[in-house]
Amino acid sequence: SRMDAINNKGVMDAALVKAKERFEGLKCNLDKLGTSDFGVCLKCKNKIPIERILLAPNSSFCVNCAR
Repeated sequence: SRMDAINNKGVMDAALVKAKERFEGLKCNLDKLGTSDFGVCLKCKNKIPIERILLAPNSSFCVNCAR
C-alpha cells in the first residue's frame, strides 16, 4: 500500500544516511593508515585499542570518548 511504501522509503533513507556516515569514517581512517594519527582518538589523543579498530574501523574515537 501507499503507507507501506512511504514507511519503507523513510527506513531506507535512514539506512542510506547511516551507510554514508560509516563510509566517510572508513575513508578518513584509511587516509590515516601509515601515519602517526592512525589509531589515535580525536578527542583524548590516547591510542585506540586494536580490538576497537577491528570492531569499528569507521570510528575515530576510543570507547570512552564515543559515548
